[in-house]
Amino acid sequence: MLNKIVISDYLLPLTKFGTIGFVHSIFEHSFNLKIGQQLINIANYNEYLSCFGLFVPIDSFADIKPYIKQGDHIKIKTDRIVFYNQEQIKVLFLSDYEVVSLKVTATDLEKESLHFLQQLLVAANLEEQIGIIQDAKFLAIIEQLVHPQKADWATITKFLIGRGKGLTPSGDDILVAYTFIASVNGAEYAHDLAAELAVQKGRTTDISWAYIKSCMAGYVNSLIYQLYLDLKANETEKFEKDIQRIMTVGHTSGKDMCYGIYLGVTALLTF
Repeated sequence: MLNKIVISDYLLPLTKFGTIGFVHSIFEHSFNLKIGQQLINIANYNEYLSCFGLFVPIDSFADIKPYIKQGDHIKIKTDRIVFYNQEQIKVLFLSDYEVVSLKVTATDLEKESLHFLQQLLVAANLEEQIGIIQDAKFLAIIEQLVHPQKADWATITKFLIGRGKGLTPSGDDILVAYTFIASVNGAEYAHDLAAELAVQKGRTTDISWAYIKSCMAGYVNSLIYQLYLDLKANETEKFEKDIQRIMTVGHTSGKDMCYGIYLGVTALLTF
């Protein structure tokens, strides 16, 4: 991902969500566009691609990012994104790019691999690092998550969605990662969980909702996708590195996602 634009196939064709939008939010190494109800993340992280994102090489990113402001209008065409403000027009050309798929599909996961992954996640002491208050109510929700046969998904989603600090609240990150594990293994409760997630729109940030919506469609970020590939191939020797890379995301987001993976794996092993 160094010298070429890379696009998640979730976004293709680029005009599928509409052609007119605006700059939604701006950060040091990324910014988000909003087209209709969909966010598009444009970033220059060499080791990370959002499920609803584009990686842009440093030269192209630096040519655009300093000149855009929140609220600036944008127009999307099949081969470019045009940025408008009162002073000038900037264009990100998309005629030459690489497409990557970040969509996961159900597969049979080896129990031995799941046990090994669970042990690695326990060793990471995630409970001490997640960004959510672990009071009695939270612990009761966790008890339901690890025993999904008894879970009230409406109660779980209402409690966790939007809970915690950050652009992607910790409760959201936990649920996204938990849903990923349930879906990959084709767990029968994954459908019920997704149905309850779908009605939580408006209870969290736009950015977090974009991740939740992508997850419900089967898409994850590139770091979780790599873990998915290694789980699918039963390459247990890669799990520790996968976990370490996921944990680097954001302030607590990566730890929250790993905790969600831990809960999801534990649920599969006890279901």
